[in-house]
Amino acid sequence: MDYTGMIRWMIAVLVGTIGLSGCGLDGVTGTLIQVDGEWYCIRTPKGEEVRIHVDTHSRKDAVVPGDAVHVYVSKGGHAEFVQKLD
Repeated sequence: MDYTGMIRWMIAVLVGTIGLSGCGLDGVTGTLIQVDGEWYCIRTPKGEEVRIHVDTHSRKDAVVPGDAVHVYVSKGGHAEFVQKLD
């Protein structure tokens, strides 16, 4: 991971930790391990696996399993934005 990627990852972890309470969004940072239709499975740094609903309304970078990602998630559990961290 280059310097810029490391900075983006650190910001994503910080935002994921404190959430975006003013926007009503929380974040999940980790590794994309599986894409199953409209569901993305993310493994967090703590080893937890989180399933997140991603559809045509979600903004997203081009990601594939194995990519480091940060996903901004609405209170209802829907992905608002999938950001590739590499």
